[in-house]
Amino acid sequence: MQKLFNHMLVPVDLADDEGIVQQALHMAGRLQCQLHLFYHVPGAHGEGAAGRLKADIRQRHPFLADPAISLEVNIEPSFPERQILDYTKRHGIDLILLVRKKRPGHPLFRHPVGADVDRLVNKALCPVLSVFEQPSFSSLQKIVLPVGDHIPMRQLVFATYLGRTVNSTIHLIAPGSSNDPGFAIGSHDNLHKCYRLLRENTNLSIECQASPEEDLEEAAWDYAKKIKADLILTSPGKGSMHAGFWNKLRSKFLKWTGAHSLPNTFSIPVMTISNQN
Repeated sequence: MQKLFNHMLVPVDLADDEGIVQQALHMAGRLQCQLHLFYHVPGAHGEGAAGRLKADIRQRHPFLADPAISLEVNIEPSFPERQILDYTKRHGIDLILLVRKKRPGHPLFRHPVGADVDRLVNKALCPVLSVFEQPSFSSLQKIVLPVGDHIPMRQLVFATYLGRTVNSTIHLIAPGSSNDPGFAIGSHDNLHKCYRLLRENTNLSIECQASPEEDLEEAAWDYAKKIKADLILTSPGKGSMHAGFWNKLRSKFLKWTGAHSLPNTFSIPVMTISNQN
């Protein structure tokens, strides 16, 4: 199978980069891809500020001298996701890794460098992987893939690639019932089609499950928590939203129409893959 991940971009906080960099190094080694670290430091001023910061970072982390690791420091005051998106296009990035960090004294979590994950998911030309600061990403033994009213072909491709790379079990999940009988029948049919596609084209371990939940996203989240999944593969939209009060409030009052991926207390990593990636 063609290698899907050659270049991984990781936005990093200057003030709290130790754990993020270590997690990124582990991930890059796991996926055997080149690591790109992107520091956004909008408060830096003066001529040569970016160069001085880059030198300081390399001094603090000597392993960054490895030619397999690219380092960029951005000091522009504008929204960092614009620079992140531009970087992904210029360097052919295949995966953006966002490591979520808990806000001190606050139940919510934030992404590094203030990046708006909604805009990244909607505009990035590659998948966006959102993980908690200490994710169970060392083994990737259990990958959950929700199946609804269409066959998620791109998610199947990435699930197959990851499954073969780290010897995972793919868990296909669909709602067992719905207020819309047509949706329930279609989901059940697509669930079996996805199972057959994986069974006939791979030797991966596959589990198929019809959930008692009527909502596809709720079915995926509940099942992932039940089996203690290591990763959920999903599409932009409600499926990529981390369950919680803030996201529900944001959806209700802000009428956001794009992907809702703002993180909170749910710690299972989520890889959001747009059909246009």
